[in-house]
Amino acid sequence: MEIIRYVFKTFLLCAQKILELLSGKYTFPEFEEELHKLLTELGKNVCGIVLKELDEKIYKDKKERKNWVVLQKDCERTITTKFGDITYKRRYYENKETKEKAYLVDKAAVIQRYERIGIGLKAEIAELSTIMSYGNAVEEIKRNAAECVNISRQTVMNTIKGMEGIKPYEQIKEKRKAQVLYIEADEDHIHYQDGKNGIVKLVYVHEGKESLGEGKNRLKNAKYFSGVYEGKEKEELWKAVCEYITSTYEERYIKRIYISGDGAEWIKFGAEYIPDAIYVLDLYHLQKYVTMAFKDEKKLKRALWKAIYKGDLEKVKEIFNDRYNSCKREGEKEAVKRALEYIENNWEGILSYSRYKEEIVGCSAESHISHVLSERLSRGPISWSKEGAHKMAQLRAVKASGIELREKIIKQRYEGLRPVELPKEIIYKAKQRIKKLNERYGKVTELPILLNKKTFTSMAIKSLLQQSII
Repeated sequence: MEIIRYVFKTFLLCAQKILELLSGKYTFPEFEEELHKLLTELGKNVCGIVLKELDEKIYKDKKERKNWVVLQKDCERTITTKFGDITYKRRYYENKETKEKAYLVDKAAVIQRYERIGIGLKAEIAELSTIMSYGNAVEEIKRNAAECVNISRQTVMNTIKGMEGIKPYEQIKEKRKAQVLYIEADEDHIHYQDGKNGIVKLVYVHEGKESLGEGKNRLKNAKYFSGVYEGKEKEELWKAVCEYITSTYEERYIKRIYISGDGAEWIKFGAEYIPDAIYVLDLYHLQKYVTMAFKDEKKLKRALWKAIYKGDLEKVKEIFNDRYNSCKREGEKEAVKRALEYIENNWEGILSYSRYKEEIVGCSAESHISHVLSERLSRGPISWSKEGAHKMAQLRAVKASGIELREKIIKQRYEGLRPVELPKEIIYKAKQRIKKLNERYGKVTELPILLNKKTFTSMAIKSLLQQSII
């Protein structure tokens, strides 16, 4: 097989580089750079040869491609990978029964129609772009992979936009049992490229807090869901959350589900969408409105909080009325009216603290917005398209859920794919050829370094070949 001969020659070249290093031709950094170029070229050429061999295998195995006939051969295609651009030729087929036309080698390798970026490089792009700008991701890929990787900032952006839906959790065989689940929700404000502002929503589900020691806690089994779900699209977000709960937990064991938030309409919608969910107003936002209305009126604030915890709405209104009457400026009165309206609109969510105070663990949505979304989407002078922000938020949520994004993307593409198998006789012949390669390359004279009569390096390689070490 061509690939075996090529790989063997390349490893001989690697041996040459090693011995040239030892003989003083290279410094170690120079050797590292030379080796990187050599192995990158190896990877690119091996991928091309593999696709060629696979195309040949499909062509020869007529049982495997039953009903498929060749329409055209030597159809060239180029795909960009972590090793650089790989150009290969393949056959174009038509199914005699269905009349479907396809490049069968592309289907076997799961290279999609019109795809220009390999799945491995796509996974790399997604991983890097979730933590840095598109431009910086390009520079990082070119620095860590092959310099000849032909991608741009536009390529990265298009790759992110083209990402298929990736769930922030894995399907489990045995469902978990939890009596109480907590759902927290909040939003991040971003800038669009057209100068308008947008909102990215974040929802996460967990089983409460667990101690890490030294006064530190973390959320137990937290899974995150995010995206730009505008208007009626919010149902898609809550549907995804609901599907996660039903696929992960034994529903008959769940006694209560709490949904905490700042009172936004889309969060309250979630409390209605999730069966038997209990809405809880985040006290952080309630505190902001109380402070805005009462400022330094400590006596009135103490009375207000007492009435709130007792669940006495009439007393709350009375205290607000006293505060309103004492206000001298119109701005202060407006703040009081807004605060009272906020409390009235979220009264059921406020009462949940009194009814279920033994189970409620508080809401940490503000810090999660900062960590999961703001670090990438809204800090600094950055603007987004709606589609780009939506995809980026989803990828950030997947990472926050503890999923290895690079592995997840590759696994999702190849899940359920049957491994390619060459006919047994071809494998047997290849193994026999490998056994003979030592003898064949034991007589190799084509390496430039072996043309030297008596250098340290040439003598060392000849010695290794004679001893069949290579």
